[in-house]
Amino acid sequence: MVDFLRRNANWLAVALLVSLGANLFLGGMMAGRLLHHGMGGPRMEMMGGAGQVNWIVKRIAEDLPAAQQDVFRDAMNARKDQLVAMGKELREAREAVKAAIQTKPFDRAAYDNAATAMSQRQTTFSAELADAVGDSMELAAGKPVAN
Repeated sequence: MVDFLRRNANWLAVALLVSLGANLFLGGMMAGRLLHHGMGGPRMEMMGGAGQVNWIVKRIAEDLPAAQQDVFRDAMNARKDQLVAMGKELREAREAVKAAIQTKPFDRAAYDNAATAMSQRQTTFSAELADAVGDSMELAAGKPVAN
């Protein structure tokens, strides 16, 4: 046994060093996640409806000066119902694409129609969200919103 250790001491030292490095890396990663982001809370894409809009508003408002946060939140909340409804339409369009893909036999025309509708809803939702954020940012900065 002693002879084995003498012959392989270098390899054992390397293996132990690699193991120590991996343990420190994983421990640091877990500690960083716990201390920086927390371990809980759903990701935005796992939320539905108002949860997504609330998450977006919260994330943007966090970066604003304290005096502007409430104005921004109020302005976004005024448009939340519309954004939630558009988000629901977008999710339904995604489900229609998924259903078209899963249909046996595959119907290319049905898939193309569903994909086109989903693309249009995505574009409409993205434009409305960008407009809502832009208007809310202007209001928070004390500027009148241009219509």
